[in-house]
Amino acid sequence: MTAQEFLQLYVAVQKDFTGIKLEPGANLTGVDLTGANLSDANLAEVDLTGANLEGANLQNTNLPFSILMKTNFKRANLQGALLQETALVDAIFDEANFTNAQLAMCSIVGTNFRGAIFDNTSLIECVCRDTIWRDGKIIDDSMIQYTQN
Repeated sequence: MTAQEFLQLYVAVQKDFTGIKLEPGANLTGVDLTGANLSDANLAEVDLTGANLEGANLQNTNLPFSILMKTNFKRANLQGALLQETALVDAIFDEANFTNAQLAMCSIVGTNFRGAIFDNTSLIECVCRDTIWRDGKIIDDSMIQYTQN
């Protein structure tokens, strides 16, 4: 599905996009997807710069090679999501749920994870700079690799 087709459905007040597959390179810059259901979606290589996904359901969603710059994921459900080589720059993940998610080789810069849930989450070779962790501590110039159980 192209970004234009997706946006036409969204404008038509559709909020359930379970299992949707957007074409690589789809541009959803600045789109308001507050509370949308994108569970089991494939959003590989999608540009979500400045998008609002507050309270959205992204359970088991694939986001590899996506651009999440200044994207709002406050209270979003990212359980089981895959973020691989994804750019998380100045993104907001306050109180987001990353249970069973995998973040691998991500570039995480200026991102806020305050209050986020990381139960059984894998962070593999992610580079963090100026990032606020879930407990409010700032991670700067670190490569993190661990699984939180």
